[in-house]
Amino acid sequence: MKRYGLHLVLACLYFSSPSIADIAETKGGLKITSDDGNFYGELGGIIFFDGYIFDKDDSFYSELDEDYFVFRDIDEPVNTTDFRAVRLIMRGKLWKWEYKLERDFSIAGTSGLLDVYMNTEVFNGKFITGNYKPSRSLGELIGQNDILMMERPFASDGIYFGRVRQQGLGWHTYWCCHTFGIDVFNLRNPGNPRNSGIGTAARFTWAPINDQISTLHLGASVSYENPNRFTLPRTAFVEYSGRRGLGQLIALSPGGDDLFFGEFGDDEFYLGSPEGNVHFTGLELAGTYGPFYFQSEYAFGKFTGDYFLSELTFEEFFGAPPDFFCDPFFGCFIGDQDVRTWYITGSWAVTGERKPYNEKRGTFKSIKPIPPAGALELTARYQSIENRDIPDMKASNFVFGFNYYFNPRVRLMLNITLGNNRFLSDDTNQFAVRIHGFW
Repeated sequence: MKRYGLHLVLACLYFSSPSIADIAETKGGLKITSDDGNFYGELGGIIFFDGYIFDKDDSFYSELDEDYFVFRDIDEPVNTTDFRAVRLIMRGKLWKWEYKLERDFSIAGTSGLLDVYMNTEVFNGKFITGNYKPSRSLGELIGQNDILMMERPFASDGIYFGRVRQQGLGWHTYWCCHTFGIDVFNLRNPGNPRNSGIGTAARFTWAPINDQISTLHLGASVSYENPNRFTLPRTAFVEYSGRRGLGQLIALSPGGDDLFFGEFGDDEFYLGSPEGNVHFTGLELAGTYGPFYFQSEYAFGKFTGDYFLSELTFEEFFGAPPDFFCDPFFGCFIGDQDVRTWYITGSWAVTGERKPYNEKRGTFKSIKPIPPAGALELTARYQSIENRDIPDMKASNFVFGFNYYFNPRVRLMLNITLGNNRFLSDDTNQFAVRIHGFW
């Protein structure tokens, strides 16, 4: 019986046509493509290893007691090192569908799921569904490996704090020198409670100039978020003195019912109407001229609200007592909050490289040195954010430094951040370095 089985196997091998094995490539990364071209897979990763040194504002810290940081549930800035990101990325193709799976191991639980989506071509554009970044803010849509500074501007991470990626579906397209994207999404991130909140965003860009020497980019975006039951609060929050430094809550719009607690007469209470919404409009201007690059955004919108906070709760949320009248029985009334933020960024590639423009996404990529030579890039940014309906609620910083590219996949980043918080009267500064590698 074994002999007949062996003969059958040999006969199948003899009469079958020779097959072509899957193709594996290792140039620039690990890639595997099936022989028929219907399947494709690529493994990548990102490592950000950071170091921070803080120059604390002595006049600010001397006025605080030891319970302040416990009270706000924020650690006092400490000179330390940190893995900002440790990510594995899988991307590829399943017939006419493309996919991406990105997991950050520096974030615990399902919250570490970042880009997890699939897309395919529909009506000369990409139909996308899953967890991804909606069409809003140039500073946010620039890829993680192409960012100019160690941290993104307030006009992206700040006003969309904790909700940079959303679960939903969208359609993105480009033609000639234009891009357009529209998305509808649930207000839930992986790891957060399920909710029925919904949001939408759209972005349009135009590059009237894009040649070998110069690029001019213009863009506009709108976004709207309508929380509902069980939705977490919508917040604008900024780390004005750098990552791991003190942060400032700029604005808050209620989410679901779970945040409301207490009764009138309690030391702490939070009463009012839940389910406030958030909407923003953003304007973009960016461009290159040879080795010089500039980028700027202005975003304005509202965090709607109709609630009361006790003075104690207000200080717990915002970090300092209110600088306006609070009713002794009902507390501090928080209504609609007009939030505005802007920044201007510039860089100079001292070694002569030019930042390329990604015309399909309406974003810019980082400069690429030609090995074995490196590349040096000087950087600077000033930014500000303000809640015009809470007195003195304004934070800003000036960041400058450089990026040194050892090769196209490894660079050293250095940022010096001069922070300023008018509401807390704090001027804490930070010196930060990062080793950034990706493949």
